[in-house]
Parts: sequence; C-alpha cells; structure tokens
Amino acid sequence: MRKGEPMKLDANNAVPLYEQLKITLQSQLGTKVYAPGERLPAESELCAKYGVSRVTVRRALDDLVADGVLERKQGKGTFVAQAKSRVTMKPLNDMGGGFSDTQYPEGSVKHTRVISKKEYVSNAMEQEALGIGPEDKVQVFLRLMLVDKAPLFLDRATYAADRFPGLFDQVKDDVSTYKILREQFGVRSMHAQKELGLAYATEEQAALLGCPVGAPLFRMFKWVKDEKGRPVHLSNLYFVADRIVFTYDGGE
Repeated sequence: MRKGEPMKLDANNAVPLYEQLKITLQSQLGTKVYAPGERLPAESELCAKYGVSRVTVRRALDDLVADGVLERKQGKGTFVAQAKSRVTMKPLNDMGGGFSDTQYPEGSVKHTRVISKKEYVSNAMEQEALGIGPEDKVQVFLRLMLVDKAPLFLDRATYAADRFPGLFDQVKDDVSTYKILREQFGVRSMHAQKELGLAYATEEQAALLGCPVGAPLFRMFKWVKDEKGRPVHLSNLYFVADRIVFTYDGGE
C-alpha cells in the first residue's frame, strides 16, 4: 500500500471502525510505510483518507499511543515511536555501563565519535575520587555513542593524566578506551560502582543527542577501579529518557 493510496473502512463489519483503522495503521507501521520517527498525517487527512470521523481517528491513535507504538509531541503532531534500546544494569562489581551493556536489533551498526578532549588541573571532587593531588591534571573525554547513525548516549570520562600518559592522543573515533587501558597500560580487570539519577539536557547535550533543551535524561555515574582497588576513571553517561529501557541483572 502506498502512502497516498485512498482506502475506505467497512462500516458494516462487526469490527468497530476505530479498531479497523488501528489494525490498518499497525500493518503500515510493520511494513515501514511510516518509518520510526516519521510524522503521521494530520487527523483531518486520516479522516479524509479512510472515510471516518475525527472521533474514530482519535480513538485509534489514542490506542496506539497507549500501546507505545506512536507518540505525540506537543505542537508537532503524532509520530511513529522510536524503538527503545535496552540497557542492562549489572551488579556493582561488574565493569560495564556502556555499549557492552546495551542490547540492539540484529545487524545494528555502532559508532563512537569523540566530541572533545580536554586537559586541566583537577578539582577537589576529582582529586578525592581519583586519588590525586591538588596540582595534578585530569584528561576529560566527551564521546557520543551512536547506533545506526542515531545518537544513543553521551559519555564524559575523566582520567588522571599522570597515571595514563599518552592516553590523550590515543582516544579516537571508534577506539575502545578499555582496550587501550588493557593493552597499553596493563589494566586487566575493572569494577564499576554505578549510580542512576535524573538530569535535564543542556544546550550542548540537546544538540548532540537530538532532543529538546531541558528534556529528561538518565544520568549514570560510574566510578571505576582496577583489580587492586585503584581508581581508573570517572564517567557520566547521559541517555535520553524516552529512548531507553533499563533492566537489572542481579545474577543468581
């Protein structure tokens, strides 16, 4: 069925008109007539296309919104809901928290983009968490994680500069920092303490994540240590709240 192809529903059918329309729209969503993130025609257009009343259209759309298939954006219209990524919250002694903990559709393409790299004298919080002195420097990397070219989350990671000399130049697009730590600095095992909270998108975060300024974000804070209990890095990960489902893996 093409997007512009007219179709009339059957008023004599035992299935209510709103249910017929709901089934029709679901079928179109399933065959990608309307793709994830795409705006549906206005209610008036759907009324004309299917030969039904606005009440019928509104009820069908309401049901699909309630089912999580569609989503309404105030002042913009009704859109096909984006598929949500599932992020597993593993036990606190587990290293993950980034791409390794996220489930994606089969065949998805993952990409890491370095947004910025900075080096500066550490503040009091960084000194305490990383076990460094007041004059010691930290290196801070802001990276954007994408799946199928769509932004998934931001990762702001902080490392002690003296402990990992040369790391600044090695952090690049699509290069795993954990692989660098393992192969270049001999960090074989890491354990992450995690905290999950709520934040609101700044202008920079909104531009990078493709969401409105002030949109709710899940903020995952990670404090990572090696097998000897020495601090490795701090990370703040920011996920757009309506794109993510968190699950918890508590083990046996």
